[in-house]
Amino acid sequence: MKRAGTVAVTAAALAAVLAVGGCSSGGGPGEDPKVSAERAAKEKAEREREEKAEREARAERERIEKDRAAMTAVAVKFRTAVNAHDGRTACPLKTVEGRYGDSLEKCHDFYKPPGGRKPDTEQRTKVTVTGGPVTVPPFENHPGGTGLMVTQETPGDGGRVHVKRDALRMVKVDGAWLVDQDKEVLDSEMSDPSPVRSALTRP
Repeated sequence: MKRAGTVAVTAAALAAVLAVGGCSSGGGPGEDPKVSAERAAKEKAEREREEKAEREARAERERIEKDRAAMTAVAVKFRTAVNAHDGRTACPLKTVEGRYGDSLEKCHDFYKPPGGRKPDTEQRTKVTVTGGPVTVPPFENHPGGTGLMVTQETPGDGGRVHVKRDALRMVKVDGAWLVDQDKEVLDSEMSDPSPVRSALTRP
């Protein structure tokens, strides 16, 4: 009889502990309906906040990628036009302050092919943007902007390839990327932590 009584007491104590645990864990049969509803509302609001933050972060990443793609396309188009002596294409891609001459016509004249030839539309030179964009500070009469390295590879004799690198200072004007500064990157600057920034801030 003593043993049976001990078992009965232990079972009762265990039941009490489980009952208390059920109340504190939330969502159990013993929870106040009002408390349960409030907790569910808070959890829903938290989920919605997290989902909204994730959507906004994804949209921002997509915007940055599109912006970078647009800037890269302008840089490649500009250098390709310059190589072809095609001022009609190159000049509108430059800022007004960055153009050669005080008018589009004078800028066109600057890029004219030597000897009065027509622009060379069949380019052998491969133009690519290499590396990532870097922030560049204002320098002389150039505003702060984004620097890109444009690499140009031209096939030569004996299978050799001539490589030339240019740093472009890109700035956004009325929502469009334009070239404000175009400067060759020297071989000695390639060991610099930022060859693009070095070239665009070189006197």
